[in-house]
This record gives sequence, structure tokens and C-alpha cells, in this order.
Amino acid sequence: MNLHTESLRQIELQLKMQITTICTFPVFDAEVMKSEIDAHASTIGRFLEDISTLSNDDILLLKSTSNLIKILHCMANERFNLQKTLFGLSEETDSNIISETTRASITPCKSKFSEEQTKKLEEWYESSLEHPYLNTLSTDYLHRSTGLTKTQIKNWVSNRRRKVKTKKISKELESFLIQE
Repeated sequence: MNLHTESLRQIELQLKMQITTICTFPVFDAEVMKSEIDAHASTIGRFLEDISTLSNDDILLLKSTSNLIKILHCMANERFNLQKTLFGLSEETDSNIISETTRASITPCKSKFSEEQTKKLEEWYESSLEHPYLNTLSTDYLHRSTGLTKTQIKNWVSNRRRKVKTKKISKELESFLIQE
């Protein structure tokens, strides 16, 4: 294995590890990742300048790592935009990556729903006791009537089902728990 192939394989491995990081970890230092990706892109650019010395396998590997870099840039930007949407980062953030300084400000605050929202959700749940699972129409209705996001509604209904399920006592255990 020549030096070009070894370097390209090392870059490819590091890029795959970064993709795994983006997919696995909820928070990561995107500035460091971006600088590493840019360094890899620069190295690949140097290989492209001297393409005549590369073997066909090296050229295929070069294309593969180049595609990985494009994918990583897209993933990092999508991840940043998702975090920005979910956690309400300001529009004034000057880069497409999340930095160490903004990480502290993206912890979601836990808030209770208003009484009116909870009442609407409870009414729907009580009317759907036979089959307390959301469909598209129910989700849309609750979204419009409560102002909650569809994800919030789905989570509430799921938690409500779980709450009911944990309160039920099986017939076998009932006699042990309820003594007359």
C-alpha cells in the first residue's frame, strides 16, 4: 500500500467516525469537526493537484472520501438547523455550526401545558379509550385546537397511555395487594 492510499484510507476512516458522531451523540463540538473536515478537504485538494501519480484505486478512494466530505457538511448543517429549531437558537448565530458557547443555551426548558390544552387532550383521550392511538386526522385536529406541535401531542398521548397501563393491576396480583 503506497503513501497516498494509506493517507486516503485514514481520512476515510476519520470521516466515517465523524458521521457516526453526528448520528450518535446529541451534542458535539461542531467547530472542531468543521475544522477537521476542512483540513481533510484541503488534503484531498492536494491529492487532486497531483492526480497523475494516483492509481485507479486511489482515484476511487478519492471520490469516496470526497463524497463523504459532502455528506458530512450536509449532515452537520442539518444537525445545526435541527438544534436551532428545537432549542430556539437565535438567528444571529454567525456560522452554520453549533459552538461550545452556544451549547449551554440550548437546553430545552420543561414547561407544563396550559389547563385548556390539557383539557382538550384529556377530552380526546377519554373519547378514544377503546383505541387510544393517534391517526393523522386526530393529530391534526389536536394540533389546531391546542396549538401544540404534533410531536408534543404524540408524546403526551403516549405518556397518557403509559400512565393508564401502569395503574392497572393484573388479576393475579390483585388478591395479594387488596386484602380484605
